[in-house]
Amino acid sequence: MPLSSVVGAQSIVKPGVCTSSTRPASPYDGQVIYETDTDKTLVYNGSAWVYLSTSRANPSGLDLIKTQTIGSAVSSVTVSDVFSSTYDNYKIMVTAGSSSASVDMWMTLGSTSTGYYYGLNYNIFNSTASATGASNAAKWAYAGSSTGTSISINADLLSPFLNEYTFFSSIVTSDGYVGTGGGLLGNTTSYTAFTITPSSGTLTGGTIAVYGYAK
Repeated sequence: MPLSSVVGAQSIVKPGVCTSSTRPASPYDGQVIYETDTDKTLVYNGSAWVYLSTSRANPSGLDLIKTQTIGSAVSSVTVSDVFSSTYDNYKIMVTAGSSSASVDMWMTLGSTSTGYYYGLNYNIFNSTASATGASNAAKWAYAGSSTGTSISINADLLSPFLNEYTFFSSIVTSDGYVGTGGGLLGNTTSYTAFTITPSSGTLTGGTIAVYGYAK
């Protein structure tokens, strides 16, 4: 059988074509891939996936790294292999989906369950402003919220992959209040993944999008 019948546009085998979630597990130095979900071409430089050349489609701003759909009635969702040396800072957004109750959304990095510092300044609708927070906690408690019928997260992470403190900020809007949150994780661990957890109950559906701030 001719090779063109096995490999090519008309074949089920398409070398170098993948998604941001199905990149080669053991890439070699110089390997090139095209991601169908981000429409980006990357090359492996021996330690990380980077753009094929320095002539970037987006010389500044946000680059989509990965999208992931939340499952059905899950108590948490982990997004892996998103932080790397390609970017220093990241934006995480979650839209649509639902929760089993009106809840706050928590976030943790890697397997770390201590050392999170956070605060939230908020306005209760038709009422007075207030604030809350914690030190050396097990999570960032106000990464976002869910009204029950819709999940919302709009958060920034600074330096999660670098060997320094990770800083966190968020815009939080629920059916009861609107506010801005922020904090830090007090260690110098390099992270590649994060986990989102509702303060109670479960999550169903919705899309998690992770963006990198272009250097």
